[in-house]
Formats: sequence, structure tokens, C-alpha cells
Amino acid sequence: MMRETSTRQDSRIVELPGFAGSNPLGFLAALGTAVTLHRGGHVQIRLAWRRQFDWIAVLTDVPFANSDALINVLSEELRGRPISSESEARRKSAEKAFNAAKQQLAKKRKEIRKRFSGMERRAAMDRELPVLSLEVERLRDAWRAALADAVARPELALGKSVDCTPDEYRDHARSLLTSSSVYRRETVDLLAAFASDASVEKNGRVVPTPFCFIRGSGHQYFLDTVRQLMQQVAADRLRRTLFEPWGYEDEGLSLRWDPVEAHQYALMDRDPGPIGAHTQWMANLLAYRALVLFSSAPARGKLLTTAWGEVGEESVFTWPIWDKPLTLDGIRSLLQMPELFSPAPDRAVVRSRGLEALFRARRIKIGEGANFKINFSPAGAV
Repeated sequence: MMRETSTRQDSRIVELPGFAGSNPLGFLAALGTAVTLHRGGHVQIRLAWRRQFDWIAVLTDVPFANSDALINVLSEELRGRPISSESEARRKSAEKAFNAAKQQLAKKRKEIRKRFSGMERRAAMDRELPVLSLEVERLRDAWRAALADAVARPELALGKSVDCTPDEYRDHARSLLTSSSVYRRETVDLLAAFASDASVEKNGRVVPTPFCFIRGSGHQYFLDTVRQLMQQVAADRLRRTLFEPWGYEDEGLSLRWDPVEAHQYALMDRDPGPIGAHTQWMANLLAYRALVLFSSAPARGKLLTTAWGEVGEESVFTWPIWDKPLTLDGIRSLLQMPELFSPAPDRAVVRSRGLEALFRARRIKIGEGANFKINFSPAGAV
């Protein structure tokens, strides 16, 4: 049931007890709910937090008469554009061909390394690999073209993950500028959150946002997981996520932003592989939409992302809790506060900014070898 009160005839306050502010996934999902409703045209809606068993999310200035209307708007926005079965079939076929070509190239490279050494190995690679490499590039382009026609949101045409060259990233951003404006900029804001073409890893690929926890381990990928989550949007799932305690009844398709999942994984007696730990699908999808508020930019020789900092050798995510309703612009300003980047925030300064609390979670690695997972640690107040 949607818990609501009315402060005046045209303004409702709706509590979302499913979103706990001390949980990074709960915090991000609450922001993503506001972002999604804003994208649906309801720009007057504001977000705050109310202290109960935890800090729970509260929407104000809600124009909907009941929870069904609220969920219908969220569902429509979260599903994105419809994808035909023909487009999906072409995507699968193109991806299969691309993966087969990559495997063939890797197999040939391994074979040459076994057969030759030194200068002979280099000569064999120069002789036998270029044709295969060109075929891989051709099939990658064909797959990306098919993918662009089979994704419900345009930024997902970037690929399975944020794993491309600066030129590819720049070209994709340019292709989206023509359909963007001051009032419709969510897609380009997401690209600004994902990476920067001016921050590049040693392998020549752009450095992804620290929110990118899944990069291929267990055959799970960041953007591909989002694509699949969009296919799972259902009113009953949204209702449970917004208004009920989370039951973690969904398997796999997790962005790994809930510390509970790290605990689940640590207690397993084997690698869960593509199934993964149990999660809350709609919370993950809503949280993904919040990334428009967490832009990234190159600085000091690395990629810096809103609300992320370092404490010692660890990357940490710090987020604020406030009890006065804020617009998205107000929230965006709060997320840029210097205190979020400080190893030891000054509590007096935090309170003077109108904040009730700051929470912080570490980006941690669980497991060893190639099968490790990235998760958030349980959050603590700072």
C-alpha cells in the first residue's frame, strides 16, 4: 500500500519504505525514482528522507491519486522503447558471430605462442593475425549496429560494458547530441557519468566510472545487465521494491550495489557464476537511472566521479541524507559538496548545510583470482 498524506489539495507526500538511506542501493534507487518521474514529465516532485527504522525515502508534491498511477509512470519510463523480435534476433546473431571471431583470434594467437618464440613468433603474428583482427573489427561494428537497433535506451548501444576506445566513446556521444537539449539531456548525462574520453586505461580503453562493478567476471557486464533488467519491468516488482521490505527474491542481473549481496556471496561454498546472489531487480534498475547525478571528469591524472573519494588505498562512496524536500538540481548540488570527498568530514559543517547524516561505503573485492567480485561494504555513518 502506498502510504501518503496530503498537505494541500494538489500536493501529496508519499513514503517509500523500501528505500533505506543507509544502504547505497536504497539511496541510489530513491534518487533514480525521482529522476525517472522527472523524465516522465513530473518535474515538481521532490525527494527527502524521514527517520523511522532507518532513513526512508519520501516524495513530496506527488500528483498521483494512488500507487497504481505512480507505478504506471515508472513502468513506462523504465521499459524504454519497445524492441521487435526481429531486432533482438539480429542482435543475438551478430553477437554470436563477433564472439566466435574473437575466440578464433585468441586461439590463433595462443597457437602461435606455442609454435614459435622470439623473432619467429613476432613474424608469425605479423603474418597470420592481421586478417583475423580485421574480421573481428568488422564483426564488432556489425554487432554494435545491430545492438543499436535492439536496445530500449540509446546509451546502451555503447556495448555490453563501458569498454571502448576514446574515439568510439566520443563518436557515440556525438551521435546522441542531436536528440538532446537542456530539457532532455538524461542520455548524455549518463554518458558523462560513465567515463571520459580524456581518461584512458593502459589497454587503450576509457576508464569506467567506479560504479561499474561488473566487467565480465562470470560473464556479467554492466550495460548488458541494465539492458536485461529493462526487460523485467513489472508493476508487481516495482510495488514490492518501493513499498515493502526487500525480499531479495530475484536471481542474477545485479549491479552489485547492495552490501547484502557481498555477504551472500561470501557465504557461498562455490562461485555462483552467471546466476549470482539474490537481489532486487527493480531497485538495481532505478539506481542505474540515478547515475545522471554522478558525473565523471579527468583530473590529477585519473577519473574523478561525483561523491567518490579515497581513504588510504580504498575508494569510497559517500552520500548525504537530508530531511527537507529537494529538487533534482538541489540534490545535484548536495552531491558536489567538498565534505563528501573528505576522509574525515567536519560534522559542524555538514549540519550547517542542512544535512542530517553522511554515510560511506567502501568499494571492496571479494574472492580471489579471475572470479573475484566487486561490491560495496556495509555503510557506516561519518
